[in-house]
Amino acid sequence: MQQQLSFMKESADSDGFHPFWATLHQGTEGEATTRVCGIAGMVDLDGRAEPVQALEQMLESLRHRGPDDLGTYSGQGIALGMRRLAIVDPAGGIQPFYSENRRIVAVVNGEIYNHVELRRRLEAKGHAFRGGSDAEVVVHLYEEHGAKFPAELRGMFAVALWDCGTHRLLLARDPVGIKPLLWRRTRHGFAFASELRSLLHVDSAPALNLAAIDRYLLYRTAVGEETVVEGIHRVLPGHTIEIDAAGTMRRAVFAVATSANAPQEIIDPVSELDRRMAESVRTHLQGDQPIGVLLSGGIDSGLVLHYAAQEMQGLHAYTAGFVGFGDEGQEFDVTSATAAAYGVPLHRLEITPEEAERHLLALTHEVDEPNGDPTALPLRAVAERAAQDVPVVLSGEGADELFAGYPGYYEPLVVERFQRSVPQGLRRALAHLPLAVPGRGFAQRSLTPLGKRYLGIGMSWTGENRLRLYAPEVREELIDASPDSLAREAFEEAERGGADWLGAMLHVDRTVWLADEALLKLDRLTMTFGLEARVPYLDAGVIDLADRLPWQRKLEGGQGKWVLRQVAHRHLPAEVASRRKRGFPSPISRLLAGPLRDLAFDFLTDDTAQARGLFETQTVAQVLNGLRARPNGSGRLIYVLLALELWLRQVYDMAPGVASEQQPKREFGA
Repeated sequence: MQQQLSFMKESADSDGFHPFWATLHQGTEGEATTRVCGIAGMVDLDGRAEPVQALEQMLESLRHRGPDDLGTYSGQGIALGMRRLAIVDPAGGIQPFYSENRRIVAVVNGEIYNHVELRRRLEAKGHAFRGGSDAEVVVHLYEEHGAKFPAELRGMFAVALWDCGTHRLLLARDPVGIKPLLWRRTRHGFAFASELRSLLHVDSAPALNLAAIDRYLLYRTAVGEETVVEGIHRVLPGHTIEIDAAGTMRRAVFAVATSANAPQEIIDPVSELDRRMAESVRTHLQGDQPIGVLLSGGIDSGLVLHYAAQEMQGLHAYTAGFVGFGDEGQEFDVTSATAAAYGVPLHRLEITPEEAERHLLALTHEVDEPNGDPTALPLRAVAERAAQDVPVVLSGEGADELFAGYPGYYEPLVVERFQRSVPQGLRRALAHLPLAVPGRGFAQRSLTPLGKRYLGIGMSWTGENRLRLYAPEVREELIDASPDSLAREAFEEAERGGADWLGAMLHVDRTVWLADEALLKLDRLTMTFGLEARVPYLDAGVIDLADRLPWQRKLEGGQGKWVLRQVAHRHLPAEVASRRKRGFPSPISRLLAGPLRDLAFDFLTDDTAQARGLFETQTVAQVLNGLRARPNGSGRLIYVLLALELWLRQVYDMAPGVASEQQPKREFGA
């Protein structure tokens, strides 16, 4: 059950910043267990003053993440802060945390699930704790292990730690990337925050990052370290970043939750997974307030509900669907059967076209970074409703990337059968026929190695189709770009580690998709309503087991997630356990071809969009008109463009120093 750990030699770069010094100010210590949900801070490398005013603005932009309270620490040239959502013992405690001699100060966002064991070990070494918070172990672990302390933690976390003795700032993010953490250089130093919007307001707004926008169009999210705003970066999962008094930055890897390892045969993997999931959900239930479950019609969230129902009373379940679109828009019959099996009340959100527009116009701002996945619409609906009842929800996120739940994972097996049955010469001839000839694309894939053709599950605008979208100047700049390079590197990394072909595919999706799309969307849209989302499938013990299973234990009998499905047959209603993968439904093509068509056309072709100069308006209009002719066609592609344009207007254009010459034709909804 131990987490996979990979250590990497530190690398350093120096930008020649000046030294700075900080003095310790009094702060309020955490005296009880709390859950901080937003952190931010600034370092002024010139040491001229305490950057408190800028910190206050950053924390105010994070108010939705922690409406209950805030805490700050400031010194000469340094300011750290947090917004708090109190879940355990709401009446007690606040951060920052301090070491006994107050030399070490830290703010922590998230949950440390092995804190009891760590606290016992640290107390045996003489460390004294001021309160009962799980995250207080951080400052004492740093005293024992230095910058490698995050490798001791099991949980979801983003940490910012200030060493008053060495004048060094350390940032760390959990191995999966459940909790967000971003950073940027400023004119006078360095800033970090839980959300990108906070960093847009600490200095003059940087330009757009065209290479990151290119990755966004390909993957529906800007994957990797760079965001769509030049100079604003993510701390990568399992990484630390240190900034010293001279402004030198050092990056290191402390742990990587990865499938890039050789598989092993596990005795009775079904029972072992059953046991580990039960333990993980039990761990994720800690807290003094009610808990909900985000419920779709599949086995992932159904099993989370099963395990949670074994541990506690008073659960709530939440599901959403679109009315007027038949089975394509909702799966209430299945979610109702799952909730009824455990006697849990199910709150059903029926999304009308008017509600869909409201959610769309709100979420493109709330999600903080551009996100082109239309499942954000029902996710926002259930998050908004759940926040009325509970402060914490459990999600089934991550199961597909661990146990191979997406249909695309079967493609190599189908290609292999095609390669065996059709001679290579015939496949080569077929691959050179006109594009419209049936089987041409499949023949091309059969001649291309898996590591070259598999670029991830979240593909959107690919190849020439993407390049044709751009205005000429942008196209010229991006003509030689490689937006899929991260996926290729991840596949090669997995192969070097001895992973089988499926393990390599899963590693690609956990590298380029899970943290930067699925978890980003989940975090931002729940935190918008002061709601904390927890993901039991992404516990270290479950990840460890999934990574050691060979592909035959994941793909078997024509369906993915074989081992998880066997667990589901033990516990869930038969109609749920046997159901194929769907996830939250979102009939986006029919919405954009019908009730949302005018909205999409206005925002994507009006004067503001044209003045921005990113895309060829005529090409975009052709895509929109094509959807009218084929209502079940390219809706997901259009949604990617629409989500980007709405984000640019609602977030980027609102940043200081960003000129917006035209106003949108529509008012944004609340």
